[in-house]
Amino acid sequence: MTNAYRWSCVSSEVAWSPRDGAQLVSFQDTLFLLGGWNQYADERPDLAGAGSGSFESEVCSEVWCSEDGGSWSLAATAPWSGRHMHGAVVHGGHIWVIGAENGVPDDVWKSKDGVNWKLVAATVPWQERGNKMVTVFDGSIWVMGGQVGAANQTDFVADLKAGKPFPPAPPPLRDVWRTQDGLSWELVTNNAPWAPRGMISGANGGVPVLHDRMWILGGGYVGTGGTTLSSLRYDLEQQPRLKTRLYHNDVWSSADGREWTRHLSDGKAPWPARSYHDTAAWDGKLWVLGGHRGVADHPAEVATDGNRNDVWYSADGEHWEELPNTPWSLRHACGVHVHRDALFLAAGSAVTISAEQAELSKHDFTHRVESAWRPGDVWRLDRVPA
Repeated sequence: MTNAYRWSCVSSEVAWSPRDGAQLVSFQDTLFLLGGWNQYADERPDLAGAGSGSFESEVCSEVWCSEDGGSWSLAATAPWSGRHMHGAVVHGGHIWVIGAENGVPDDVWKSKDGVNWKLVAATVPWQERGNKMVTVFDGSIWVMGGQVGAANQTDFVADLKAGKPFPPAPPPLRDVWRTQDGLSWELVTNNAPWAPRGMISGANGGVPVLHDRMWILGGGYVGTGGTTLSSLRYDLEQQPRLKTRLYHNDVWSSADGREWTRHLSDGKAPWPARSYHDTAAWDGKLWVLGGHRGVADHPAEVATDGNRNDVWYSADGEHWEELPNTPWSLRHACGVHVHRDALFLAAGSAVTISAEQAELSKHDFTHRVESAWRPGDVWRLDRVPA
């Protein structure tokens, strides 16, 4: 098939500081970048990267806006708590923010302009979770899956050094919820057939809609005693907890959230399993972009960041083709959205790890690697005129 698409860099010098897990939406012909995470933002400017940011510890509640993705201004520091990998969608003439940071009660907010925000619900009926999957479909906002109880990097390393036992297994979330107003929620099913997962973001919340169906494309999950820490930075044989990190490359779709179809004859897409990737529906196709795979299949992969920048597309979820020669750097947890008939990509965890830090992590698997953030940037994908 002829390559009919082309990437171009919109900006390599954005006003906002580097971040991942920030959500990108297009609303009223304007791009909005909401929240985000940078573990060095409040204490290590030498590693946090260039740009402006007001972070609450490692996360922020900033709202940046841009008409073209090149020139950005700070629209607001929102009243919702700092967060990343939350849900952000457009529904009913508002921008919606759904779910909070891990360990913080999930809530629901909305805004007519990205500046003034209203708390819709301080609590929700579904179990608190991180890395949930969110979308807008059939006149409703949907929340499904996600992760409960996965240790973060700081907790994992501290517990490992202290010799603490594995924590209890997290509950396997396969529930699907919907709401029209953010306040009244309906449980559609508590037992979807796909394996528990989350760690997917992107246009329309990370669950694209195509051919009147919702699509789940891959995803990640942390099992018993596991951690969200990248396993590629450490010797896997010495860290059994890291082996519980799961990565998927299956494809599921549903027209009602209750009945799901698994696609592909062997159940697996040709793109490598991954988490923290972005998805979209654009130009009549499903898209999978970048992400992270923290499984060291070869010794050379130990002490790398595990990030990816491959891009794949499919018109039916069954037949996939890779778009070659991605120009943007390896990264995961980007912000992706369709804007002005192009596919925009912003931010994401794009880091560098020095040779010294890599060696330290190989010899001391409890060492917390210092990875320097690359500058924030924005890219767009357009059709190539025939």
